[in-house]
Parts: sequence; structure tokens; C-alpha cells
Amino acid sequence: MLAFVPSSAILVRVDPLFGYHRAPVRVLMTRAEAVTVDRMQRGVVTNAIGIPRTAASVEWLIEPSAVPSRTLDVSRKVLARLQFLFEDLGLTRVDRTFVVVGRSQRFINETLESIDCFPNLVRTGGVHLMGATVCNRRVIVINLTGYFFLLRAGDALTSDMETKPEPRLSGFNYKIADRNISGLAHEWVHVARASAHDGRVAVDEPAWVREGFAELMAGIARVLAFAPRMDYLDFHVVRLRKFADWGRSCPQSLRRYREDSDLLAGCEYYLGAAAMEYLVAQLGGLPKVIELFRASAEGLNFSRAFRETYGISLDAFEARADAYLRRIADLPDPS
Repeated sequence: MLAFVPSSAILVRVDPLFGYHRAPVRVLMTRAEAVTVDRMQRGVVTNAIGIPRTAASVEWLIEPSAVPSRTLDVSRKVLARLQFLFEDLGLTRVDRTFVVVGRSQRFINETLESIDCFPNLVRTGGVHLMGATVCNRRVIVINLTGYFFLLRAGDALTSDMETKPEPRLSGFNYKIADRNISGLAHEWVHVARASAHDGRVAVDEPAWVREGFAELMAGIARVLAFAPRMDYLDFHVVRLRKFADWGRSCPQSLRRYREDSDLLAGCEYYLGAAAMEYLVAQLGGLPKVIELFRASAEGLNFSRAFRETYGISLDAFEARADAYLRRIADLPDPS
């Protein structure tokens, strides 16, 4: 039996396209959240087809055992839609980008060495876990083994996993399946932003903005790649509402998730994506965010650029978003 449900709450159901689940997946939404999702659905449209121009800047370095991967195939379709979207927005990757995709640590390390890339892996215990952007954001590393077999916090990679066959995409829990096909696009957001602004990123740009924007854009790309079988509500429910219990695990205000730290525990991704969705839906859409990033890169002051772009301070927006997110977090889980 559900706890007290506000009369204004809306029960929604979705049937995730990838992975297994108990149909339907249900969540309660506030009225403000429903408006936000509706605005996002109407705003994420592009009719581009074919091969994005940006694809010419990518050099793929793929371990032979990873070539037939279904997860990689789906991830590349999502990446192509993201590249089209960024081209529409004027945010394009013009520098050469290496994408290293492997099943083994040995292949990834040897390939990185061959292109003079020597990333610092101290924070990951000396191994490539899943996805990362390294070497001045000119290289994306995707370790498919990590995506296949690291299913929860605390899981450890082993060499035995590197030769295990790829599990069927339909065999993953729907939340893990969504995570696995979004990693490549998420990392592309970082390299595209760096390239478009000559590597200039304001030091005061919040972690929740950086990672939240990457999560949001990777989600929009998934919606575009698989429409009409997938719409924006599907992404919102699967990734922003069901993937992590951020209402309980991320109790602090957005301001506390500005700085890079291991103590953030992923909240910069979870809360960040929901906050960036709210910013996009309520204050000018995606073009306005691109304008913000451009102004921030030019002046190397994110807080000032935010005020100039939106007419309110970053502090004021964070307080507004905090109130919006807390109302969502207070809703009971109907599943």
C-alpha cells in the first residue's frame, strides 16, 4: 500500500525498450515534473539522417573480440544521433578523436601507448573500468568487459571476465542495459565540448553541470535514435527516476555537488541530469545552454556567464532546482 500520495501527483507507466523489467515500470510525478518532461519531448527533434559530418573526425581502435558486440553496435547508433544533434546546435567536434574499445586491459593499454596516451588511473585502481575521456579529451576509452560485468557498486574486474561472452542485451536489467548503451555518447559530450571551445572550460563550472549535461544529452540521443519506439518520457523514467535513488542517497543541495570529489558518489550525475533537464525545459531550451557554455569558455567564469545568459544567479537557480527536486524526492515509490 502506498504512503500518502499528494492529489496533484501523476502516475505514469513506461515499457523500457532495452533489458528485462516487470512491465510496466511505474513512477509518480509531480505536476511540475510532468510539464518539464512534456517540454523536453517537444523540444528534442531533429530529422537528420545519414552519416554526421563529425564522424569523419573519429578513428576507431577496436579489439577484434569486441567488434561483433551488440552493445557497441547500439551505442554507435546513439552516438551518431548525438553528433547530428550537436551539429544542429553548432557544437561540433573538429579535432581528431580516438575511440578505443576493448575487452581486455592489455589491448586498451597497448593501444593507448601506440597513440602516446598515458592516462592517470589512480582513481580507478590502475584499471580501465568502463568509459572515460582521457589525454586532454582527445581519446575515449570504452571497456566493454566493465559494462558487461560490473553491475553494482563494489564489483571488481577480473581477468576471467575478459574472455566471457557478452551477455544478451535483453538479459540485463533495464537500468543496466540503458547504462551500457549510453556510455559512449556520454563521453562524446565531454570531447565535443572541449573541442568546440578549444579546450577552454571555466574552473568554476560545477561538476553537476558538466556531468548532468553529458547524461542529459546522451539520453536525448537515445530517444532520437530509437523513436518512435522510445520517447523522452521513457528516458526520464528509466534514467532520471529509476536508475538511482538520488532522493535518499543525494540529500545535499546542488551547491554541494559543484566540486570534483570521490565523495560526490555519483550525485553529480543523478541530480545533475535532473537539474539540467529542468534548466533546459524551463529556461530557454538547448540553444540557451550552448550559449551559456560559449560565454563561459570565452570569459572563463561560469557563474558570471550563467547570470549573463539567464538573468539570474547560479545560486538562485540552484535553490529553485533544489525545491523542484525535493518535491520529486518526497513522492512514494509505486512499484
